[in-house]
Amino acid sequence: MIEIGTIFFTFLTVISFLIKPQFGFVFSLPLLFYYFPYKFLFYLIPFYPLLDFFIRNSFPPFSSIWDEAFIFLLILIFLLRSKTQKIKFTEIIYPVFVFLFVLLLSSYFTKIDTRIAFDGIRSYLEMFLFFLIVVNFIDDKKDVEIFINLSSISLLFLSLYGIYQYIARVPIPSSWVDKDLEVTISTRAYSIFGSPNAFAGYLILLIPLIFTMFLSEKKLIKKLYYLFVLGLSLFALLFTLTRAAQISIIFSFLLFTLLYKDKRYFLVLIFFIIIAFSIPQIRIRFLNLLSPIYLEKAKTYGRLFRWNLAIMIFSLKPIFGVGPGGFGGAVASRLGMFEGLYVDNYYLKTLVETGFVGFISFIYLIFSILRKGVSNLINLKNEKEKMISLGIFLGLVAFFLNNITENLWEIPILSATMWSLVSILFSFKKE
Repeated sequence: MIEIGTIFFTFLTVISFLIKPQFGFVFSLPLLFYYFPYKFLFYLIPFYPLLDFFIRNSFPPFSSIWDEAFIFLLILIFLLRSKTQKIKFTEIIYPVFVFLFVLLLSSYFTKIDTRIAFDGIRSYLEMFLFFLIVVNFIDDKKDVEIFINLSSISLLFLSLYGIYQYIARVPIPSSWVDKDLEVTISTRAYSIFGSPNAFAGYLILLIPLIFTMFLSEKKLIKKLYYLFVLGLSLFALLFTLTRAAQISIIFSFLLFTLLYKDKRYFLVLIFFIIIAFSIPQIRIRFLNLLSPIYLEKAKTYGRLFRWNLAIMIFSLKPIFGVGPGGFGGAVASRLGMFEGLYVDNYYLKTLVETGFVGFISFIYLIFSILRKGVSNLINLKNEKEKMISLGIFLGLVAFFLNNITENLWEIPILSATMWSLVSILFSFKKE
């Protein structure tokens, strides 16, 4: 009976998809719910960046709703097919709810437009749903390893494409380089992301995890595979020419050398820095930071100007800010708030939008995530789980540091990846 149903709904899906994609999607739902493996969609989460790119470019009508539909399907499948049907929230739910409560308070007291507030709150916490999904779908260590291996495949393809872009000198918008100081730089790797900075944010989340998987793996073939992915992703990161991400990953690996028992990796880090600085384009990008022309531009309409403006606006409304979505990010830019100005510092953005109270609750959330990583390193007995926790912890440290000069948290692909990795941290229990 199941085989007949599978054939029937597969036939309807294919035929209707050729006629109208929306119908094909509808007829495929029974297959997802009843016939496909329970964790079929769960194992698609590591490929979220590729899925997002494919759907937004192939099916524009779905581009604005597909991610919410994907989340809804995952939650529905879990509720319908889970043996326990008991949702695990873990201890992270408390700082998340505190931050959500403060966001609502900020919306109320600032009297910001409801639509702006809703979009603003969603940009902060919508992708937390990926945490709930992943942490509830993970049943054992095998699920974690499969999830990480699939993530490495996604990282491999995205890195290869980014390296190809750099070698082929793919044209980029003129705003991605300084036309006065970087005339010799013709391209930057961005893969399928909207910018090289976003691509770099994705890379630094996963590179430390792949590195620790390489260190802990015993089988030679898999060890060589992780080394291959690690090498390509590091080159892709270099070719983004994103200074903040490169500094963040260096700090992350420096932290690794302090935490890991084998201190010889400090020499490897030094060697990597020398290799990176030997690339002319990278050297130019970093030396430009010392240029008087760069500093003058930063003060007139660059980051320094925007950061000073953010602090000034915060001083006018220091308690609850101007309201979620009201300043310095994607929501404010889309709706024309403060002329759509990006502040390029997610912490300053949060400070201005939610005030001192919201900023403290946001830092509390980040602290709770990092504290779990440290707790795993101290309390876990399983060496593999310790190394995975270390890799995720270092990736998160790099990501949070990078948000000092970027608004990476609000990019759905990066936020979904971040929360998925956080869920692995919280899925490990002390034995």
